[in-house]
Amino acid sequence: MFIHAGIADSRMWNREFEHYGKNYTVVRFDLHGLGQTGGATEPYWDIHDIHALLKYLDISSATLVGCSNGGRVALDFALEHPSMVNALLLLAPALSGWSPALDPEGQSVYDKDAARSAEISAEWDAGSEEEALEELRLYWASAQVGDNLELVRRMMKENAREIFTDASARLNRGLQPPAAGRLGSISVPALVLYGDRDEPTIGYIARRVAREIPGARFVPIPGADHLINLSQPAAFDAALRELLPRTP
Repeated sequence: MFIHAGIADSRMWNREFEHYGKNYTVVRFDLHGLGQTGGATEPYWDIHDIHALLKYLDISSATLVGCSNGGRVALDFALEHPSMVNALLLLAPALSGWSPALDPEGQSVYDKDAARSAEISAEWDAGSEEEALEELRLYWASAQVGDNLELVRRMMKENAREIFTDASARLNRGLQPPAAGRLGSISVPALVLYGDRDEPTIGYIARRVAREIPGARFVPIPGADHLINLSQPAAFDAALRELLPRTP
């Protein structure tokens, strides 16, 4: 099961959906307010949606591949429904419950990243939508080229309202207690990928996730930005192949 980043939708897995679908049952979907899934109008729980989807498809367990917010969703799901997860491949994952206080040595990095994010949001609020989108794309996806670059720009433009307002994300219930501090109970194989062209704060989060999941491994990916499967597909494939033979 492929779970997309918050700046994208299920199209970020176009290549993987076709390639891995030749030998595996492959599932991808759009979270609320992104891609082809409409915006939420009442409180919901994203991992409940995943559980319902797997049940509907009669899939008892899956290897979860999550990027960014999709990594956060995968971790939350693994904690809530551990018997339904075979392995975790986490690309620059977010982590529910994380705050700068957990990794205070990176405070200067967080401050710099927060200031840049605030500037981009201010551009959007001021009506400079094209400029804000391109700045955000450079922030998260600076390593994209060719067709992948055009795909990223298209996804971001079409999902811009949710990306900049979190209109649906605000209605997500969230895991309680959150995943931070609970990762030690995850017992499946896990790899955590982080690109050296990604936003630096994510590096602190990714390393924490890798440290706290028993047996997990942190894998740096040279030349990759936040959307690792698009910027460095060969490295992504190598990581996923490492996990898949160990699953049913």
